Amino acid sequence: METITISTKNHETYSSVSNFFIDYYMTDANGEYVKVYLYLVRLLNSGRAVTVADIADHFDSTEKDICRAIKYWIKENVLQLEYTTDNVLTGITLLPLTPKSNTSDDNTILSMLGVKDDSTSKKKTKKEPVEETAATEEDEPLTVPEKISYKASYINKKLKEDEEFETIKYQIETIFGNKLTATSLQSITYIYDELHFSPELIEYLIDYCSTLGKKSCRYIEAVAIEWYKNGIKTKDEARELTKNYNTIYKSVLKQLGIQGRVATSIEIEYIDKWYNTYAFDKGIIIEACKRAVLASPQSANFNYVNGILENWHKFGVKKISDIDKLDEENAKKRKARQTGKTTNQFNQYHNSTSENVINEFENLFLQETNN
Repeated sequence: METITISTKNHETYSSVSNFFIDYYMTDANGEYVKVYLYLVRLLNSGRAVTVADIADHFDSTEKDICRAIKYWIKENVLQLEYTTDNVLTGITLLPLTPKSNTSDDNTILSMLGVKDDSTSKKKTKKEPVEETAATEEDEPLTVPEKISYKASYINKKLKEDEEFETIKYQIETIFGNKLTATSLQSITYIYDELHFSPELIEYLIDYCSTLGKKSCRYIEAVAIEWYKNGIKTKDEARELTKNYNTIYKSVLKQLGIQGRVATSIEIEYIDKWYNTYAFDKGIIIEACKRAVLASPQSANFNYVNGILENWHKFGVKKISDIDKLDEENAKKRKARQTGKTTNQFNQYHNSTSENVINEFENLFLQETNN
């Protein structure tokens, strides 16, 4: 067969790709990873700043997929991340490439087919075994494992030997745009080792917190603990729980007459406290909103609702029936305080409408507890 030459008549700009990349790195890599690397080369020549979201949009992909690709090339010593002295992610550097050592033909074929060689795959490492407690019955409340302090050497070893754990760390750093601190690594290790969240569940946890604008491992840990208390073990269970939780935002805004917008960060913090810290269900939260509107139709707000719920939490309210009992106790106290007042005042109080009675009780109750 005669030889042929390849030429072009196009007068375009070009990106230079190392032959080492084509000969040694591209062969074993996932096709999607290769596309991401080539696009990074293109961006290098453009000289413009981008975000992970921009790259994901270009490929009509997810940020998580782009993170996986970048992480792969970092492991292959093709890329490295750049940080400021404050550990803020500032850029990606393309590293010089060198020829890779030859591997066996079998491994090359397996890699090209996307099949992992079980004999060389890394095993997940765990801490030294500790005494196990008896299995908890499903109808018993789950006891949250105590958070322990992990040695830096243990975490570093885990990052080197447990690929899934390393991926979780890298995903958080990429989405949050900051290198994880020692404290943050403690939180992630706790979720992974003590709460036994699967990598898939942790990925969903990170994405969920990120959509709420909560980019801190402290917040991620708090949500993880609540999920653990609720017996959440899979991504599907977490998705169902968050679906119900997200309806609370909309319901609270609707009850307070707020329309045409989503909850602000401050409003989300209020609802998080009511739902996560106080462990109130949706029914109790909505009941507090209704009472706030009933007591102050023109000025009911989150602070007012928070006052009601703080008092209910103080008095150990767990369900709607507890609120009814508390109302009865407050009514008795109110009557006792009326003993020293004139008959005319007492009669005038009883001639009020039931709505006014509720308003007066609620206002007095709030004033007493807020003073």
